[in-house]
Parts: sequence; C-alpha cells; structure tokens
Amino acid sequence: MVDVCLILEGTYPYAIGGVSKWVHTLVKNLNHIEFSIVHLYSGEKGDVKFKIPENVKSIVEIDVLNGLGFRFDFSDLIEIVPEAKVYHSLSTGFAGLLGLQMKSMKMKPLILTEHGLYWKEIEFGVDEVECGFKIFKSSKEKEKLCTERRGYLKIFKDIARRCYLGADVITTVCRYNFEQQLSLISGDEVKDLRSKFHVIENFVEPEFFKSTVGGSKVGKIVSFIGRVVGIKDVKTFIKAMPLILEKVNNVNFLIIGDLTQDVEYVSECFKLVEELGLVGRVTFTGEADSIDYLNITDVLVLPSISEGQPFVVLEAMASGVPVVATSVGGVPELISESGIECGFLFEVGDYIKLAENVVKVLNDEILWRKLSENGVKKAKRFTVERFIKRYEQIYSNFI
Repeated sequence: MVDVCLILEGTYPYAIGGVSKWVHTLVKNLNHIEFSIVHLYSGEKGDVKFKIPENVKSIVEIDVLNGLGFRFDFSDLIEIVPEAKVYHSLSTGFAGLLGLQMKSMKMKPLILTEHGLYWKEIEFGVDEVECGFKIFKSSKEKEKLCTERRGYLKIFKDIARRCYLGADVITTVCRYNFEQQLSLISGDEVKDLRSKFHVIENFVEPEFFKSTVGGSKVGKIVSFIGRVVGIKDVKTFIKAMPLILEKVNNVNFLIIGDLTQDVEYVSECFKLVEELGLVGRVTFTGEADSIDYLNITDVLVLPSISEGQPFVVLEAMASGVPVVATSVGGVPELISESGIECGFLFEVGDYIKLAENVVKVLNDEILWRKLSENGVKKAKRFTVERFIKRYEQIYSNFI
C-alpha cells in the first residue's frame, strides 16, 4: 500500500502543462512519501514527457471510453487501482468520479484539487477541459453533438457537487475558483462544509528570477506560451497582430508550445497567419522551455478562454515580463491587484483591446519598467517551499 494515489486525467506524465508541472513538483519534493498514479485517458496517451521520480511506485492506465461512450462508472475497475492510505483527485471530472468511488468502496479519505474548473469550462462552451481532454474530437463532431452539451454540463456539474460534498479536503489555486466551488453548494450546506475548502496558490521556480529580459536583440518580441489548443484561444492573439504592427512596426511574435495536441486547431492558426499576411512575423516554435523564451520576450500574451492560476503568468512575472491576459479565473488576482499591477486585462475574444494593451506597454518604457518591477516583487511570494509545506501538512493528517 502506498501513501497517496494521485488520480489524473489526460495530463502527467504524458503532457506538458500546468497540471503536469504541479504534479511533478509535488511528487519529487515529497520524496519521503510513496505515490501511485492512476492516469485516465481518452484515445492515445502519447509519450512520457517527464523523468518519473523513484517514489512513484506504479502508474495505472484507465481508458474512460468503454466502447459505448464515456465511462461514468468505474466500479468494475476498482481492483486495478492501487491501494493507498489516501486518494487525491486532480479534477472533478472522471478523476473526481473515480476518487468518490474509491472513497466509498475502500473506505479511504479523498482529497480533491482543482486547477481549472471542469464543469465551468464546459459551461463556457469549450470542447476541451484544461485538466482533462477533448470532449469533442473534431469541429464536425462538435457541431453534431453541440445539442448534447447541456446534458454533459448537467452530468459534470452533478459530479462536481458530489465531489465537493464527499471529499474530505478540497483545495484550489485561486479565490475565483473557491467562490465558484461554493456556488454549487446550497447555503445551509456551505456553513457546514466551508472549512474543508482551501486556497493553495501555485508556485514559481527560483530559476525564473535569474532571467534577464531584453538583452541584445533587434526590435520587440511579443510571445504566447502554452499548448496551441482551442481553450488557449491563440487565434485571438493572431488577429491582434496586424493591429499591433500598425502602431509598433519592429515587432515579431512567438507562439511557443506543443503543436501536437490539437492538429486541426494548429492548422487553423497556420491558415490565419497566412490570411493576415503575417508570414515571417510569426514563429511557431513547438514544445520548448519557457525560461529560454521569457529571457527575450517583451510582453507575454495569454488569451485563454479559461484558466485557474496559470504558471506561465507567474513565470513571466518572476522574469520581469509584463503580461496582457484575459480576465478569467485567477488571472486578475495575479496581474491587476491594486498598487502592484504587472499587466493589463482584456475580455475573452477582444483582439482589439488585446492589441491596444500590448501597444500601450511597448510604447511606454516607464510603464514597462514599472510593470516589470511589480511582477518580480509580487512573484517572490509564490515559493515552492510554501506550496510543498501546505500539501505535506494535508497529507500528514491521513498518512
């Protein structure tokens, strides 16, 4: 029997991203705790992207498709899930459902952690959830099944509410998520259950503070860093580029991140670059180490439809890079806190405001420097040590 069984969905160790970074940092820093991982997937898993720490004793794979559609009952697979002193689900979707069944059938405690809110992202209308995988595999399938979205939303809202009621401890990464979680629970229940909900913010690794922005380069660089998938809304960034170039002509754009997770969407991005006459101005790097590119980036753009508390924003702040991002999830808590602003916000899909904000930062050196200094100052509170200490305390109550 291991100490902790993590239940993940479409992420670690097969995908680069915030949830995977979170898991890897947690496990390798709690090397005195033995972990097992249950990885839920839909379709292909891909290649392992991380060196698995020695305290991970096993990884079990479970396909959430059962030949008839999505699997909403894992009771026939309970015996292949590793025995553990506590189960820890990293979303309320299928991972949360399996966690609830393990708690019920094995009589073990359940911890729930949410980064993006599974049910909220479906409510927003995205076809992929940040902590999971694509619900609709193609645009054609999405159109065909869009009438079923209300049904999926009802199902996943119900699962989320059951998770909030049933889990022993619930953590999330920002105040926005905390408030949304409580909104699914009735007023009388909230009074009794509120104490088991906790906000534990993400972290930024020390090496990002050693970055030096700018350097000996010609012109300005505006970057997006993240997976090139629909939920990140990279196309809104691309639409803003011609407007930015009208005001600042010595700008080049980088789109830094995995191009393999949604090839249809990536193809649409390539086509849009061509249609807008941006070939030569835009570089798609593919999967890369963000620290290398933050060193040469003047402004980071994050146009996501949904976020929890994005690591890339914290890393940009630590590196002294001003951020222009959508006002979603916990992003406003990071960059628009009164007195220590380190960037600007815009609404989802508003490429005109995105462009205006980028131009404002690029054309005002004093403003750029103020946002840069504020970001570094604020990022210093998001330490790995604080993050690890909080989860070590939670685990110690059960193991």
